[in-house]
Amino acid sequence: MKTPSKALLCLILFAGLILRIWGLDFGLPYQFHQDEPVVVNHALAYGTGDLNPHFFAIPPLASYLLFFFYGAFFIAGKLSGLCPSAEDFALRFFQDPTVFYLIGRFFIGVVPGVACVLLTYRFARRFLTERSALYAAAVMAVAFLNVANSHYIYADMLLVMFTMLVFNRLLTLYEKPAMRNYCIAGIFLGLAAGAKYNGALLAVPYFLTHLAVTRRGREKWRNVILSGKVWAGCLSAAAAFLLTNPFAVLDLPGFLGSVLRQSGAFWYTGWGHHIFYSMAEGISLPLTAAGSAGLLLLFFNKGWRGRIFASFAVMFYLMLVFKSQPFSRYVLPLVPFFAIGAAYLIFGFLSERAKPRGLRNALAVAAVLLLLPTLVKSVKADILFSSRDTRAAAADWIKEGLPPGTKIACDSTTFRPALRQPYSQLEEKKAFLESQPALADLKSRKLVLMMKAAENRDKGYPVFFLFEDPEAQGQFLDTVPALPYDIFALREQGIGYVVINGQITDRAKQRFLAELGAAGEKVRDFSPYADGVFRQSRDRTATTCIPVMSRELFSRKSTGPSLRVYRIK
Repeated sequence: MKTPSKALLCLILFAGLILRIWGLDFGLPYQFHQDEPVVVNHALAYGTGDLNPHFFAIPPLASYLLFFFYGAFFIAGKLSGLCPSAEDFALRFFQDPTVFYLIGRFFIGVVPGVACVLLTYRFARRFLTERSALYAAAVMAVAFLNVANSHYIYADMLLVMFTMLVFNRLLTLYEKPAMRNYCIAGIFLGLAAGAKYNGALLAVPYFLTHLAVTRRGREKWRNVILSGKVWAGCLSAAAAFLLTNPFAVLDLPGFLGSVLRQSGAFWYTGWGHHIFYSMAEGISLPLTAAGSAGLLLLFFNKGWRGRIFASFAVMFYLMLVFKSQPFSRYVLPLVPFFAIGAAYLIFGFLSERAKPRGLRNALAVAAVLLLLPTLVKSVKADILFSSRDTRAAAADWIKEGLPPGTKIACDSTTFRPALRQPYSQLEEKKAFLESQPALADLKSRKLVLMMKAAENRDKGYPVFFLFEDPEAQGQFLDTVPALPYDIFALREQGIGYVVINGQITDRAKQRFLAELGAAGEKVRDFSPYADGVFRQSRDRTATTCIPVMSRELFSRKSTGPSLRVYRIK
């Protein structure tokens, strides 16, 4: 690599790092991303000695990795005297989980996010030209969808990283079909499936690459199918998956039951949703169009390698159409493919055919302009990540204006003021555990630690949660005590204030709002919008942390839902 290219690559990587670190502490010490606690709490629970996640809706690789980093953090704390025991370490989490979430966001979000930029560059440089590789890396560095999800503790960026590791190794396998390359490709494939189950789809390009290299050597079909190399790679993939998810076998009934239940949560999303919502909002519509055209050209112009590369993108998208969810993060594994497709279209196809130097320069300028919409959106997202969330602002107002002991009912366990329940309320949860025999011991340990961390919050603000059917609640400690959408029931409990969110609604809540309008009075609104209006989000799909739709994102001055506080007369 020439020095100017090396310097430009370092600049791209640095820009990608800054965009991902900026605002990394969003919301802390509170947790405003609904999915992060799933990974964090499981990672900490492994410290009790039970490595069975008892939850397989997402594979446990992310939580196992986080458990490793927490273990290193604990050892450092023990050697320094800051955390002399495991109980002190756990208690520190319940007192202030900030450092735990920062560790998770950095190693599970930022590091894989930046690694994806480099891996995309490495693949494109071997597959295309240096300029194409640098441009593909630039797209990955600034793409809004990648930047936003690199702030979160979840499995998505790990899947993208392993996807590009698989394709980098498949390129090596295509050039040199040695046993070692088959096994390494298989290991990365198993790790991809260990990150998220749909990573198993990488088996298709793995077998296609094997087919390409064996038929290139005019091997007989019998030898193609019975090749020891390809099956050694398959065994390597299975071993890597089981290493990251051993209880898929050790707790087979729990694994199968959880996976089957989760599969029921996926459905037909339609042909256009993930293109015109997830991709168009995630990297911009022009880049999506350029990437699509580039993938088509790669399929026809780059032989077997181009066909395998482009075909996987098509196959993965078909899976999203017929068996997926509407959330934008599901297209993240496709972003490197669209980035490389756009790079090939501009610098590998059009630029090679643009004879006048001025036309080639115009294409380079156009390429830079294509990056601006998604870069600006990423910067806006980071500004919002650094803002004061409406849930924290509402909590500050309550602490400053309402006397301790005031009882508050909220219509959501997530979209509510960031108030922790006081010691007295946590103590009442002991009775709830008697009706929860599953994992009762683990939940009891958690409750004891929560109570120790809350010993000085006895005069806090008791928080209650409103549900259409309170009796159906109680699966999690954080969902109790539950109350019905009923003014009389609230008055019987001595509830003084009700907090309504503008993020989610249903019929039961709408009926209750009509009653609340007569029985209560509005005292304060907390709006994330620049115009200060209380309203429901325009982006009804992205309900976790940062919205995806540009119209919604740029209308905001902060994160969080609209919140409205009522006082019951």
